[in-house]
Order: sequence, then structure tokens, then C-alpha cells
Amino acid sequence: MNQLHEYKRMGQSVSRLALPVLVEQFFIVIMGVVNTMLASNMGPEAISAIGMVDSISHIFISVFGALAVGGTVVVAQYTGREDRKSANQAAGQALTSCLMISGVVTAFIFISQRLMLESLFDQAEAAVMQNAHDYFSIVLWSYLPLAMTSVTFGILRGAGDTRTPMLVSIIMNVLNVIFSYSLIYGLYINLGFWVIQTPAYGVSGAATGITMARMAGMLLILIPIFRGSKDIQLTSLHHFRLRKDMLKRVFQLGIPAGAEQLMFNGGKLVVQTFIVSLGTASMAANAITGSVNSMIMIPGNALSIAATALVGQLIGRGQPQEAKKQLKFLVVTASAAMLLLSLILFPMLRLIIGLYTSDTDTASLAFVVLVSSLIAQPLFWPGSFILPGGLRGAGDVTYTMVISIISMWVIRIFLGYIFALVLPLGVLGIWLAMYLDWLIRSVFFALRLKGRKWLQKSVID
Repeated sequence: MNQLHEYKRMGQSVSRLALPVLVEQFFIVIMGVVNTMLASNMGPEAISAIGMVDSISHIFISVFGALAVGGTVVVAQYTGREDRKSANQAAGQALTSCLMISGVVTAFIFISQRLMLESLFDQAEAAVMQNAHDYFSIVLWSYLPLAMTSVTFGILRGAGDTRTPMLVSIIMNVLNVIFSYSLIYGLYINLGFWVIQTPAYGVSGAATGITMARMAGMLLILIPIFRGSKDIQLTSLHHFRLRKDMLKRVFQLGIPAGAEQLMFNGGKLVVQTFIVSLGTASMAANAITGSVNSMIMIPGNALSIAATALVGQLIGRGQPQEAKKQLKFLVVTASAAMLLLSLILFPMLRLIIGLYTSDTDTASLAFVVLVSSLIAQPLFWPGSFILPGGLRGAGDVTYTMVISIISMWVIRIFLGYIFALVLPLGVLGIWLAMYLDWLIRSVFFALRLKGRKWLQKSVID
């Protein structure tokens, strides 16, 4: 009975932070799935091109995500101590540094975009490469607003406000689908007395739609930050003047987290080059599998995001054992939720795949890989992503960085190459190597949680 009461207490504590994030992740994923379907219906060349560009985008977005991690953890720990003044100062430093870094990154991508694509994906078909050029040249302008949005989301979550990011994210993703559909396929509306018709821009329309939506999201999320709320009040210019002590705390977490994400997503980019060499059908099947897979990951992603803020606040309050207990609870909850979703989706797999493509080869490949992911994800994903999310909340970012980088490059890339191209298992081999990567990460993060070193990494002491 006491155990049941304890689970209920932890569930209530987690739900306050996690439920808004869960709703947010649901909309992000569903809108992303719709976007992928829109792209898929333009043909395998279009979805393959978008997949190629996205694999590059994730590398640069990871740099922005690192600042979000730094801002989230420092703000969360100060919030746990009820030191709102320091939390506001940390938020201002995170936003200022984000604006500067994302501006430099965007300029760099603008100059080198063509070289990147042709160096990494020289084996891609001509039609795929042309679509990739068209998409990349537009979507790169969405990186700065996306960076500012991500960091602001992190700041608000760290302060305990997960509702505002949820609402803005929903609006942004709905706008993305509306803009993208209108620009990809064009509009034809006959009102009798007035006919509205717009051109169809295809892949360029998809890029323009997501860029417009991200810009709208940035404007919407910055309004409550600058106007001031009960959680964060950046109403004075002094919050944005660079301060060495506060920047040090943000970057002390952000740099290792950035290195981890940079190397992690760089590894995914290497894996993407393996998939490109397997042909357009494999590229399209991989993109479809990733899109469907994202639906299973909704609860896991939500709890991973919540874990960072939750653990950070508990560490700030001086409650390390409660942080450990809550983190274990999050992993078990995520596994159960992901297993339930896998069981629901399994009977509908062929129907779902049919919504993405009518190409027989692509559909067959996607089905095989998706069956494997429905089995592997509930078992291995939660420990490999939720545990490090919580460890980062405690400030233990160097350990998570080292384990993630080694596991990615030794397990996922090396074995991915062996499984996919040497054996050869094709695109399925890429995913099998990824499951092993998840398993190894889970073991090492669980061992770290069992010890006490991760509890000695707070950055505000």
C-alpha cells in the first residue's frame, strides 16, 4: 500500500512538468508525420532529399540544443533554490549567446551549403541532389529562429513553466502544416464570385513553410519572456549584458552537451551516407521508418525533456535521493507507455506505410525495419535517453558526453557499416546497430546512476 502511495506521489510530481511536454511532443510528432507524408507524396526523390538535408540540419541544431541544455539546467537549479534573480540572469546570458552563435552558424552554412551536400552525398541521384539544393538554400534561414525558440523553451521549462512552450509549439507546428501544404501543392479555392489560386512550389514550398512557422514560433515565445511572467522576467537590458560568471555556468554545461550532440549527430550523418549508397528506396524507407517511429517515442521524448528540468530543480533544493527515485520512475513509465504504443501500431503497420508511399520496394523495406523497432524501442530507448537527460539536470554532462560519443562511433557507426554494407543487411542493419547502441548506453548510464559521482556535479555551488 505504501509502495502504491509512493508511485502515486511521484506520478503527480512528474505529471506537472511532463504532461504539457507530452502534449507538445504529440503535436510536434503528428505534424512532423503529416509533413513527411506531404513530402512522400511528391515522390521518393523529394523525401530522400529532405532526409539528406535534415541529417545535416541536426548537426547544427545540436549546437543550439547545447545552449538550451545549459540554460535549462542552470535556471532549473536556481529555481529549485528559489533564487529568481540568478535564474533571470542565466536566462539572459543563454539567449544573448544563442543569438550570436546561431547568427555565425547560419552565415557559415549559407556560404558552404553546396559544398556540404556535394561532399557528403555525391552518390545521390541527380534528381535527389537538385531537390536537396532547393530545400537547403531556404531552410537554412530557419536555424536562427529555431535556435532562439529552443533556448527559450529550455529556459521556461527550467523555471517550471512547461505550459507556454507547449502552446507555442502547438501553434508553430499547426502553422507548419498549413504553410507547407499550401506552398507544396498550391491552393485552388472557388468561391463562385472569386477564385483563389496559388502556385505549387514542391520541395521549395516545404522549406518555405517550415521556415515561416519557425519564425512565427520565435516571435510568439519571446513575447512572454520580454514582457515578464511569474517564472522569468527579462524586462531590463542588464539581463543581456554578457557576464563572465553566469556565462561560465551556462557553457560549463552547454559545451560538453554541445560536443555530445555534435558528435552524436555527426555520427548520424555518417550513417546517412551509408544509407544513400543503398539507393533511393532505402533512403525513402529509412525516412518513413523514422517518421512512424517518432510516434512511439512521444512519451519517451516528453519524459526525457522533463527529466532534465525535474532533476535540476530537485538538486537545487538539496534532494538528491528524491531526484534518483524520480529518474528511475521516469524510465519505467516511458518503457510501459512505449510498449503500449508499439502494441497499438503493430496491427496497422501496412496501412500506415501506405499513407506514405505506394512504391512496393520502399513499403517492403519500411515494414521490416518498423517491426524490429516496435520490439526494440520500449526495451532499450528509455534507459539510453531518459537517464542521461536526468544526469544532465544534475550537471553531470561530461560523463554523458563521453559515453554517448564512444557508443555512437564504436557501436552504431562501425557495426552499422558491417551490418548494412558488408554482411549485407541493408537498411535493417543500420537499425540493428542502433539498437545495440541504445543497449550499451543504457547499461553505462544505469551504472552511473547507481553510484554517487553524478550527485556531485551541480554548477551553482
